[in-house]
Amino acid sequence: MVRGRRSERGSSTAWAAIFMALVVLPLMSLAIDGTRLLYLRTRLQTAVDAACSDVSWSTGDRAAWQISAEDRFVQNWGLIGRAQNTFIHTLAESNRMEYAPSVELTLNSDANFAVCQAQALVPLLTIPDQQVIVHANAVSGLRFVSGP
Repeated sequence: MVRGRRSERGSSTAWAAIFMALVVLPLMSLAIDGTRLLYLRTRLQTAVDAACSDVSWSTGDRAAWQISAEDRFVQNWGLIGRAQNTFIHTLAESNRMEYAPSVELTLNSDANFAVCQAQALVPLLTIPDQQVIVHANAVSGLRFVSGP
């Protein structure tokens, strides 16, 4: 009987190693990548909100509204470029965190609002050569800037 106990010595270490490999390590990788993706999704949403707000404020034709109370967009594509620049500057850490963000800004001049869609291609840290696409959307109504 003593021999049987000695032959089983160390078996709990083997079971613990199997448990760690099959349960704990995948949960840790999920926690690491999940937290990172949630953080990046929040940053992406903040950036697309800023860009959409910027395009709504800067493309409103205030002069037309003051004269005829007509809501309409100014057709100035440089202003859309400014909103895209706002998006990129809001995501200043994208180079450090190694993900590729992009934004698409669409003006709906009939309904007087801007639709902004952003996405980022994010490499996973725990699974090599795997990437996830993170999406964020925003809609902003026409607004006017101060000035003439």
